[in-house]
Amino acid sequence: MRIEDSVWQGSFGYWQNLFIHQNILSIGYTAWNGFWHLGRGMVVCQIHTPINGAINWSVDTVKYDLQFISQSHATAYLEELELEENTVSNLSQIIASYKPEKAIIFILLANNHIDINLLQNLAISPVECYEQVCNRWEEFQPCPKP
Repeated sequence: MRIEDSVWQGSFGYWQNLFIHQNILSIGYTAWNGFWHLGRGMVVCQIHTPINGAINWSVDTVKYDLQFISQSHATAYLEELELEENTVSNLSQIIASYKPEKAIIFILLANNHIDINLLQNLAISPVECYEQVCNRWEEFQPCPKP
């Protein structure tokens, strides 16, 4: 699969930035926790809620799963996504050289599209995200089922 700039993003705004902004603490926590336990890698986010222009990012809940894919498993994972060989090779090089304490390799899967980001120069580092989530753990846990 070839990643390309697509018109669909422009049809209702570049929502990925809004999603990342709303969920940066969880994304950063996942990145640093993954690095701490597995070494370099990337955070993958699978969004289960259909994304459309009707979402109000300040109040609507968007269901998603985050997982950390280690560098040793990244190539196989990226090949499963049917990305072009050149894209897989480039991402592998980025994984080998990024600064985990300052940046996050973030793959967003939603609406049958793949969005790949290198999040850097963040207002809050992955280490700080990890610390904040740990200090406020209850806020990040799902509500207990009745």
